[in-house]
Amino acid sequence: MAVAARAVSREASCPGCGGLSSRIHGRYHRRLADLAIGGRKVVIDLVVRRFLCGTAGCGRRTFVEQVEGLTERFARRTPILRRTLERLALALAGRPAARLAAHLSIPTSANSLLRLLGKLPDNRPGTAPRVLGVDDFAFKKGHVYGTILMDVETGERVDVLPDRTADTLTAWLRGHPGVEIVCRDRASTYAEAVRTACPNATQVADRFHLWKNLCEAVEKCVGQHRTCLAEPTVDTAADKPIGKAGTAADDVPEGMEGPRAVKRRERHAAVHGLYGKGVPIEVIAKTFGLDRKTVRRYAHAATPDDASRGTGSRRYGHIHSYSPYLYRRWNEGCTDAARLHAEIVELGYGGSKRTVRRHLQEIRAGGKPAPAKPRELTVRKVTWLMTAHPDKIDESSALKLKQLLARCPELEAVADCVRAFARMMTERRGSELDTWLTHAEDTGLKPLCSLARGLRQDFDAVTAGLTLEWSSGKVEGNVNRVKRIKRDGYGRAGFNLLRRQILLAD
Repeated sequence: MAVAARAVSREASCPGCGGLSSRIHGRYHRRLADLAIGGRKVVIDLVVRRFLCGTAGCGRRTFVEQVEGLTERFARRTPILRRTLERLALALAGRPAARLAAHLSIPTSANSLLRLLGKLPDNRPGTAPRVLGVDDFAFKKGHVYGTILMDVETGERVDVLPDRTADTLTAWLRGHPGVEIVCRDRASTYAEAVRTACPNATQVADRFHLWKNLCEAVEKCVGQHRTCLAEPTVDTAADKPIGKAGTAADDVPEGMEGPRAVKRRERHAAVHGLYGKGVPIEVIAKTFGLDRKTVRRYAHAATPDDASRGTGSRRYGHIHSYSPYLYRRWNEGCTDAARLHAEIVELGYGGSKRTVRRHLQEIRAGGKPAPAKPRELTVRKVTWLMTAHPDKIDESSALKLKQLLARCPELEAVADCVRAFARMMTERRGSELDTWLTHAEDTGLKPLCSLARGLRQDFDAVTAGLTLEWSSGKVEGNVNRVKRIKRDGYGRAGFNLLRRQILLAD
């Protein structure tokens, strides 16, 4: 759709000197794209005039009149169309925004949209907010990270930093004074930067991360006492005496181990062989081609089994809900893992045959019928029962947890620590933290002692997090938002473009 128009004003002001002129030098046509009408593309054919500037000393001899709200210098779009395309680009990035623009009958290219984003003003803050939220996010997970800064009081995004080093954050804080409270996770890098640049600022450790750290410690404790999870039976007491927590008297012989168990044992021995000689974890990771977290887990595990505790996949845990059916079919004489896998797939199972075979391996090696009542408690489930809100646990699960704690005093002590920490966190009793840390250390459990030692190193920030109302919830929400922005850009956005999308998009 083409709309013909022309300017009718008698005079225009010179953009150089501001003087008015009515002397017309000539005319020409400008074609401006505008918002669609009725689903049809609109082009405005505007006749504009070129005026002569008669002001002495003005550097412009001629100038073109501009129609307010309709034209801009050198622009081929109306301002309202430009702003619309900017909002689309901020929300959806290049290609998705270009596809939506085509559906709205305002076609443009992805590169044009990215250029519009690049021309947006980079509003850098002059002063920092009173309550600053700091957290990192991944440009490339596990390799490259950045930092997002937020005003926790208003929820506004303040700035984005290209890395997560202490030096970068320190320089930013020194250039933007005014911070009184800093909400952060328990990373030592941000704590060091705040202490250096704002020594008088109150640091607040986020409660979500504190609870997450506690849940991880609980999972490790449960993993060390996994032999207590099975409900005791007459056969178990007679045929399977249990030694100390975490070990059974009838361990599977080496010849009957699966390939994963063999590989785990060999990897554990290889890592400990180098780690015991003082080789750094990073060097070991490069030598064996493993992730640093994997090497650290093997290096800190006393036995190969300890390296796998608490790291089981969700898929393997999912098979336990099909155990009653598998055990019944096993006792009926069907011992073919492939056939059993096909049967439970029809019931909704989505795992592999290998998982089913591994799940039935212990029964096959024992040479006895499958138990009538399969073990229902797993490390993951017990961890959830011990850390979930009591109102979310049904009576049956609560009874199983009570029976488990009755036969395992160590897990009872862990449960007491969890309950005490939950009360302290929900009721903002940060003054009780030192008492809780002493109680956790008195349990003698290595995961809880390690957690307590880490909390003592960050004692003031943890106490503030358990006392004050501030948290990093708004910052964490924006980190999730950054992930969505990255997906929309297909991971191709550079730092400058990504920064504008994070700060300017609604």
